[in-house]
Amino acid sequence: MPFLIEPFAVEFFVRALCGGMLVAVICGVVGTWVVIRGMAFLGEAIGHGMLPGVALATVIGAPVLLGAALSAATMSAAIGLLQRRGRLSYDTSIGLLFVAMLSLGVIIVSHSRSFATDATALLFGDILAIRSDDIAMLIVAVVVTVGIASAFHRSFVATAFDPRIARTLGLRPRSRTWCSSPS
Repeated sequence: MPFLIEPFAVEFFVRALCGGMLVAVICGVVGTWVVIRGMAFLGEAIGHGMLPGVALATVIGAPVLLGAALSAATMSAAIGLLQRRGRLSYDTSIGLLFVAMLSLGVIIVSHSRSFATDATALLFGDILAIRSDDIAMLIVAVVVTVGIASAFHRSFVATAFDPRIARTLGLRPRSRTWCSSPS
């Protein structure tokens, strides 16, 4: 049965396994609150909504992670703005921006003459190419994620399940059509 442990002798495989486990912790913690808040489509949309930032960063030679973060932050802010200002639900806002950001990313990629990155690797990544500094960054992200989730657990629960109790506790939750009557 040594063939079962042979992959663990290769450094890139161990890094990929560690990276995958760290990402699973982050996704588990964040994903729980995303699903409870009724925004399950958000993960898919943000993943594809980062394409314009990643493509633009690749084209101009900026850090890809910075482009992805800026694009994700822009999309998140726009979702919140659409949901608060209009009469759109989270899912509708997410769906509209998902398509818009993905389309913008495709336009950037298709109009760039110098774009030499494989689109599949750009969208999905390559877990076997994870480096030690990526592992360190993921460890920091896990600590921050778990720290925030622990520190704000009570607020998250109150806001997610009963906005009236959250208001009583001094929080300012946005009214939600599926869990409370409009204020």
